[in-house]
Amino acid sequence: MSRIGQIQALVRNGLFYLTEHADDEAGIDGFDIYDVEHGILNGRIRRTWPKEGKYEVVGISLDRRPIGIVCRITKTGKVRVITVYEDKPKGSERRD
Repeated sequence: MSRIGQIQALVRNGLFYLTEHADDEAGIDGFDIYDVEHGILNGRIRRTWPKEGKYEVVGISLDRRPIGIVCRITKTGKVRVITVYEDKPKGSERRD
């Protein structure tokens, strides 16, 4: 099974959780745990950090906004969501 398939299977079975940091960051961008779940289930891995065992998953939230999720699979077989953010295209940040 592919790594994204493994992550999605764990999430589908409810075997995932958000760290306090991830929950805080999700809230700042107006996301909740259901957006994170949806984003992972329809997402793809964009980047990996092999030494740390981390994956950046990008997908679409329930309200159709792009969402980025950095996660890892724990030794106990759960997906630990480390951070969450709205995946804005590069160069779209406002400069006042």
